Amino acid sequence: MKCDQCSNDAVAYLRYFNRKLCADCFKKLTEQRFTKTITKNKLIERGHKIGVAVSGGKDSITLLQLLGQHAARYPIELFGIVIDEGINGYRETSIPIAEKNFKDLGVDYTILSFKDELGKTLDTMCVDRQRNACSYCGVFRRRLMNQAARDAGCDKLATGHNLDDEVQSIMMNYLRGDFERLSRSGPSTANQDGYVQRIKPMREIPEKESALYAMLSGFEIHLEECPYAEEAFRTTVRDLINNMEDKSPGIKFSILNGADNLNDLLGDKFSPAELKTCKCGEKTVTETCKACQLLEEL
Repeated sequence: MKCDQCSNDAVAYLRYFNRKLCADCFKKLTEQRFTKTITKNKLIERGHKIGVAVSGGKDSITLLQLLGQHAARYPIELFGIVIDEGINGYRETSIPIAEKNFKDLGVDYTILSFKDELGKTLDTMCVDRQRNACSYCGVFRRRLMNQAARDAGCDKLATGHNLDDEVQSIMMNYLRGDFERLSRSGPSTANQDGYVQRIKPMREIPEKESALYAMLSGFEIHLEECPYAEEAFRTTVRDLINNMEDKSPGIKFSILNGADNLNDLLGDKFSPAELKTCKCGEKTVTETCKACQLLEEL
C-alpha cells in the first residue's frame, strides 16, 4: 500500500478521506490541522502564556509536543499543569511520563493533587459514594486546572480534547436536551472573570490519529485507560458513535460541524450567566460552587 501523496509506503488509511498516507505525510496533515484550528479560531496570540493540561496520555502529550513546535515559531510561553487525582496504580506511572516530556521541552510545570488541595484522593471519594467517579473527577479537575493556570498568570489553558472527545460531549448534550451546555462546546470557552479561558487546539484530530502521531513521533506516552472510565455514560456514547463512524466514515466531523453551525444560530441565547463568588473564593453561577457542593456531600 503506497501513500497517495508521495508513493512511499503508507502507514495509515483515512477512510473518511479515502486517502492512504505515509508517516511523513500523515504527520504533516496532523500538524496542519492543529495549526489551522488555532489560526481560524484565534486561540493563541503572540506573547501569550499558555497553560497546558497534561496527564501523560497520548492526547495531552501530543498537545504538549505540538504546542512546543508552535512555541518554537512564535513568541509564546508554555506552562505545564498536572492534576494527580489519587488513582492507585494509575497516576504513579503517568505523572513521571508527563514530567519527562516537560523537561525534554524545557517547560516549567506544577503538580496539584486532590489529596493536598481537597483533602481526599479520588479513590477515597469513591468509597461508599453516591455518584460515579467521573462526576467527582470532572468537577475537581476543572477547578484545580483553572486554579493552577490562574496562579501561574496564564492567558489561556489548553486541553487535549480530540475530535472523539468533542463529538461524545456534543452527543451527550443532545441526548440530555442540554442546549445551554451544548452552546459551550466550541473551540474555546467564554472569557469570564475568575476563569482562565480554555482552548482545544486538537478538537479536529481523531483519537486514533492522535495516538498514531504520538507513536510515529516517538513520544513517550502513558497507554493505560483510567480504571473508572467504564462507569461513565460517555463510554456508552463513545461505542455508539464509533459504530456509526464505522458504517458512515466522516460522521464524527459532520457531528462536530453541525454543532458548531448550531451554536452560530443560537447566537447569544445562552450567553454566560452573571457570576457570583462562592464562600471558597471561586466564581460560580450559583451561591455555592459545584466543587464545594460535592465536598460537602462527601
